[in-house]
Amino acid sequence: MIRAANLIRTTLLITAMLLALPARSADTAHGLWATPGLGSQVALQACGQDGQELCGSIVWLWEAEDAAGQVRTDLKNPQPDRRAKPLVGAQILSGFRRGDDGVWRGGRLYNPDDGRSYTGTLRMLPSGVLQLEGCALRVFCKKQVWRRLNTVCPLATVVL
Repeated sequence: MIRAANLIRTTLLITAMLLALPARSADTAHGLWATPGLGSQVALQACGQDGQELCGSIVWLWEAEDAAGQVRTDLKNPQPDRRAKPLVGAQILSGFRRGDDGVWRGGRLYNPDDGRSYTGTLRMLPSGVLQLEGCALRVFCKKQVWRRLNTVCPLATVVL
């Protein structure tokens, strides 16, 4: 009986200590993100020679197949050799570096819907969402908000 009480007490103590720990770098952009409308899921992770850049690839699509039942490919890619490659696995963010202000800059955002790449920024907002801004000619800009996959679908389990 004493052994069971000690086990319960120890378990409660460990649980309390874990809950008291700061959240895993809440301002980091690394992880799985859901795009607007849950059209896709994108994995953001460290990349580059020094591992200090941020890149992202599509890991899941709501509509992974086209109307003919074929795997959706990167049809509008300006590089002909990439047009036959599946969209799942395609890198759509590359080369972002985090500044002292916490904003990721200097990278490229690739939009498979139009086959164009844009300059842009990634910014973690206080609410925990990721705001992407892509610009053409640094004048025509558009913002998009991504949400962490586990906040959109808490029971989702994805293995990378």
